[in-house]
Amino acid sequence: YPIIYDSNGIVLSMPPIINGDHSKISLNTKNIFIECTATDLTKAKITLDMIVTMFSEYCDEPFTVEEAEVVYPDGRLCVYPELAYRTETLSGDFINKRVGINESAESIAQLLTRMCLRSEVSGEGDLIQVEIPPMRADVIHACDIMEDAAIAHGFNNIVRSTPRTYTVANQLPLNKLTELLRQDLAAAGFTEALTFALCSQEDIADKLRKNIVETRAVHISNPKTAEFQVVRTSLLPGLLKTLAANRKMPLPLKLFEISDVVLKDETKGVFDVLMSRNALGLIRRVYVFKSLCYLSL
Repeated sequence: YPIIYDSNGIVLSMPPIINGDHSKISLNTKNIFIECTATDLTKAKITLDMIVTMFSEYCDEPFTVEEAEVVYPDGRLCVYPELAYRTETLSGDFINKRVGINESAESIAQLLTRMCLRSEVSGEGDLIQVEIPPMRADVIHACDIMEDAAIAHGFNNIVRSTPRTYTVANQLPLNKLTELLRQDLAAAGFTEALTFALCSQEDIADKLRKNIVETRAVHISNPKTAEFQVVRTSLLPGLLKTLAANRKMPLPLKLFEISDVVLKDETKGVFDVLMSRNALGLIRRVYVFKSLCYLSL
């Protein structure tokens, strides 16, 4: 475990286990050193920014903090907290149409300022520049700014209106087919299994006598466990593991699963592979294991 100590060699903390008596906060404490430890650097930065901005309000000189240099084992030198501001630009018409209100750009800027998002109308037209402070890490997209405008305006103040067109929802043919298959297989005495969408490289390659490159699997960049390294390309590994966990159950074991698998498309970029249904190549497959179960068990 890491140890945090001062220049005099006094141990201050052993994160994430326990803090030291020397570093406890009392009524006479004047200086506070804030340390943040995490497995994800981005989340650590967000947490540190939030804590620092909240504490700084009660400093002797409000909203003033001292930076600290962090030296990493590889020699990198970083200064924290970053307290970075960023600016987003969106139109008042964008907010009016999606929220269902009819406000001027100046009025919307005032609403956003009330939500701690300093805003002002810039240039010609109804463009609004929104300054996002470091403690608002929840503001990721323009939709989040739109939501804050709706909250400031008041949801109860939004006038209800009847849609101009009426549509009737209908089930997708693929979903209808899978529902019919589920009913028929259940009526035939099969039990539906629901397995994890993530699995290990060994499950989809080695145990099936395949090369991992040939599986076209999407790999997780930072897997937390060896059991969840890739997105499944087949339903077979999950069902085989289910059978292995139920070997003591009375025979016959009749299992099936209807679910999605993910196949990587090399012609698309990383973002397309992760976000686009077409790029992912979502496929629904049905595996019935009546004969396989009899043979293996």
